Amino acid sequence: LKRLHAGVRCTGMTLGPSLVPSSATHGGGTVMGLDELILQVNADMTIGYINTPMARLLDIADRRRVLGEPLDKWDQGPLGKGVLRSVVDSALVTGSTVVVERVCPGLDDDKLPATGSRPVCDPVLRFVANEVKGRVELIIQDITLLRWLENTFARYVAPEVIEQMLLRPEESFMQMERRRVTVLFADLRGFTRITQRLAPDTLQKMINEFLTNMVGCIEKFGGMVDKFIGDEVMAVFGAPVAMNDHPLRGLLAALEMIAAHERTLAAWRKADLPAAGVGLGVTSGEVFVGNLGTETRMDYTAIGHSVNLAARLCSAAAAGEILTTGECYQAVAEAMKATSLENLPRFKFSPRGKQAFKNVDEPVTVLAVSVA
Repeated sequence: LKRLHAGVRCTGMTLGPSLVPSSATHGGGTVMGLDELILQVNADMTIGYINTPMARLLDIADRRRVLGEPLDKWDQGPLGKGVLRSVVDSALVTGSTVVVERVCPGLDDDKLPATGSRPVCDPVLRFVANEVKGRVELIIQDITLLRWLENTFARYVAPEVIEQMLLRPEESFMQMERRRVTVLFADLRGFTRITQRLAPDTLQKMINEFLTNMVGCIEKFGGMVDKFIGDEVMAVFGAPVAMNDHPLRGLLAALEMIAAHERTLAAWRKADLPAAGVGLGVTSGEVFVGNLGTETRMDYTAIGHSVNLAARLCSAAAAGEILTTGECYQAVAEAMKATSLENLPRFKFSPRGKQAFKNVDEPVTVLAVSVA
């Protein structure tokens, strides 16, 4: 099995409610897309049915020969003594679906269904038991990858994106790789100067309101919130989940952010708060994406020329302005042919000439983006 390395560990993994949307679950708590290890237990606590994956987990060589045998005989293997019985008993007592998640230290990966990639950590199993007329159906699923994705990416992307990642187990989302993406920076104009006149609680309220609105626009179009730097936000479209229309999604998010912030500005003015417009920079190009940091602090991020250029464009943008490049303009034209998005606006690209930016080797063709 290919493992996800790059210094990634699952130590300190928090187990809680799944972030996968309800559309991803079925059968009273199981997760769609994951293999199911199935065991049916009769009313007299004997085995009524066991499928091949469950037999492999319990070290049962011939699953047909154990039918009618006591559950307790096989409930002391790699999962720990009495684990299966306790879940079955809970379903019988409550008469409803019982869902339990358990970290299984030392459990051999070979006993679990093969997946394209698996984090380097103890397996996390999800037990789902349903009682029907005195019998219990117990389903076990390996949710190690799901929990790892949630713990790693929940602060970056919407739950729907995590669901898409779970359905692509062949991808190693933590290894550094080259990828074409769209990068977006948004920043409040002149806000540093304004902060000198604000009370701390007012400053916090304004920044949190701004960032909340920006994140909503980013997630609406499938983007990843890379980081916050004060009142600046960086987002990536096309990673960790690849998109064939990421340039289009990046610009649509930028336009949505401008509109959302106009509504925020109106509310601020009504409350006699200082107004600070937002400027945005958007680029499309090849970057490096992956996990960077130390063993105790890792962040999934993008680095490279396109990231630096998007930040420079953001700094150059006026309040209410979106700046992009000629390369992004061409990429958007191609993305509009491939996208499944509907009711697209008519973009207007206004030339701003060739501009030189710090730490960018050659002048860049700059365009301002708006709705025609």
